[in-house]
Amino acid sequence: MKTRALALAGMVVAATSGLVGPAVAGTTDTEVVCYANALCNRSTGGGQTVSTVYAWRQLSETGATGFFEVFGPNGFKRTGPTDQEVDHTFVLNRTFPNGSLICVSFWRKNSDGSFTKFKGVNGNACTSVPIFGA
Repeated sequence: MKTRALALAGMVVAATSGLVGPAVAGTTDTEVVCYANALCNRSTGGGQTVSTVYAWRQLSETGATGFFEVFGPNGFKRTGPTDQEVDHTFVLNRTFPNGSLICVSFWRKNSDGSFTKFKGVNGNACTSVPIFGA
């Protein structure tokens, strides 16, 4: 099993694979990215297919009401329910172009009913396709 981890500018990246080479059909790879140690994205899949994206926020954000959003290339976007959940699993089972970013964000609900993106415009935790390279 391969594992890689990288910490840059508040981002932690870790990936695991049961493969020695590039991803092939029938395998499951996992990549985890956390932004600002508070918002994380765990994507699973094989090759260019993303099976699931599991989004979660750290304890400092658990009291906020809002929603998770996953987005990718060509306008792809899905949102989770608006509530106080600290994690959400998005089932995608979708193929994306090589080199695509699959990102999650969290939108906090304000007292006036509007929403503010957690950590501002750059508050995304993004994995890349293929989920785990060689």
